[in-house]
Amino acid sequence: MKKSLIALAVAGTFAAPAFAATSNVDIYGVLNVGVFSVESDVANKDRSTNITSNASRIGFKGTEDLGGGLAAIWQIETGFAADEQTVDKGELGNRNTFVGLKGGFGTILAGKHDTPMKLLGRSVDNFGDTMADSRNLLGAGATDGKSMFDLRPDNVIAYISPSFSGLTVIGAYVTDHGVSGTGGTFPGCATGLDCNDRDAYSFSGTYNNGPLMLGLGYERHNTNAGGAVSVDRSMWRLVGGYTIGDLKLGAQYENGSADTALATADRNAWGLFANYGIGAITLKANYLSVGDYKGMNDSGAKQYTLGADYSLSKRTTVYALYAKVKNDTNAAFGVGGGAGDTDSSLGNLNVDPSVFGVGVKHTF
Repeated sequence: MKKSLIALAVAGTFAAPAFAATSNVDIYGVLNVGVFSVESDVANKDRSTNITSNASRIGFKGTEDLGGGLAAIWQIETGFAADEQTVDKGELGNRNTFVGLKGGFGTILAGKHDTPMKLLGRSVDNFGDTMADSRNLLGAGATDGKSMFDLRPDNVIAYISPSFSGLTVIGAYVTDHGVSGTGGTFPGCATGLDCNDRDAYSFSGTYNNGPLMLGLGYERHNTNAGGAVSVDRSMWRLVGGYTIGDLKLGAQYENGSADTALATADRNAWGLFANYGIGAITLKANYLSVGDYKGMNDSGAKQYTLGADYSLSKRTTVYALYAKVKNDTNAAFGVGGGAGDTDSSLGNLNVDPSVFGVGVKHTF
């Protein structure tokens, strides 16, 4: 649970970091490249080693002072694969991209952006944007770790309140979240049925007062598969954090539910997070657990993660991590499900995949 991540969810950075009240354009970004060795634990499959770009990105943001305390804001953020030439990861504006207005009333924006629910989870994860990301298990709506509640959807309209004595409220409406079924499209969507009624709404409230952070979120999806097939999926998420000197503690609990057509979304999950700073070194640990989904025994999993960061400067960090997923008999979670490259460790029942990796992260 890093201070920068907590600030992201708490300080209203759903609309990006604070803008100066002048006309300007800023360039920013992250290069995060690591070497990861993955053991899928699948019979007759060798350990794989690859270079992975972990959410590397570049962005442009700016503001125009409109007078009277009102400002126009905008951002264009693009993810790219720093380790290879990949067209789909380099499409302009494929990450948080929006235009909006900001004033004493708060911030209103429209475009593509992380949901309030996702921002809550990002505020406590020690290994975000790596193959040990907590989204390997948390936020899942299926047995294979495909996240359903940590989205960056298109077609977002959002409001971010000012801070009320440490309390910030964020609300977002998504006209079409683009998620169907348990990761793919429902049968029949490609045959002319109306599958466009897939709206969603997401809310969060986060309180930050000194060493204490608390957050509560709710998100609901409507997924129309055409004809009479219409299902709803929802999740509650609670996060908390507390800092004691150089020790930072965090926790996350979530409860997902859906009707019988999406029973795999009906489950509980939780995680514990801790990191401790010793000079330039930060020691980190995560423990994650997802329970059985409705109607299927032994469909849960756990993940254990240990790692360390070494700060070479304020902008450059080298890191190492080790993570292991232990699946129950009817579960198929893996590493790389939330971030990093998806690999053969995903979607295999009753195996215990693991990953070891080292990398360098530079922000600018």
